[in-house]
Amino acid sequence: MAAAADKTLRSRDLDLRPFKLDDIDSAYERWMNDEEVVRFTRIPAYDTSYDGLVAYAERVLNTPGTYFWSVTHREDRRAIGTAKLVVSLEHGIANWGYLIGERDYWRDSISLQAQVPVFDYAFDDLGVRKMYGGTDSDHVKSRFNLARMKFRKEGVFREHFRGGADGAKLVDLVYYGLLISEWQEVSGQFDYLRYRHDEHA
Repeated sequence: MAAAADKTLRSRDLDLRPFKLDDIDSAYERWMNDEEVVRFTRIPAYDTSYDGLVAYAERVLNTPGTYFWSVTHREDRRAIGTAKLVVSLEHGIANWGYLIGERDYWRDSISLQAQVPVFDYAFDDLGVRKMYGGTDSDHVKSRFNLARMKFRKEGVFREHFRGGADGAKLVDLVYYGLLISEWQEVSGQFDYLRYRHDEHA
């Protein structure tokens, strides 16, 4: 398996193209240093200077089983975020994450469009049998979207991370899982968010 994403994924309005170091530009730096954008991520614990972001991206791109994409809005021709997938073929499982850095695109369908093609790719192309991931207990929107996609709550890691600007807040991490059979049951509900070749011919 290639370490980096080797395929562009598409949804109705978005292209998820393989991430390159050139994607670390002034907009990307701004996202990584925007407290509201990274509020529910672990990014504040990392070096978010340009050199630090390059070092992080290099680690991701060179980690076997990891796929990393730049999320771009097709019509606007603008990078608006990132998506990542970490696959363990030995166990047939995958963890994923996404970040929409441009606040102008913080609307419901965009967050789903950044995830649905990743799930399709993992289940249909890579042979993953289960997706799993965690979110902060107070990240209400994320938990709502996970429920919409039929993820099931599997457990809570109590006071698992430090949060807040100064790291003083202890955050519970809520873990969710989605089996391939469960995704197959609900996948059709998201067809309206998928890329249709006939509409872009």
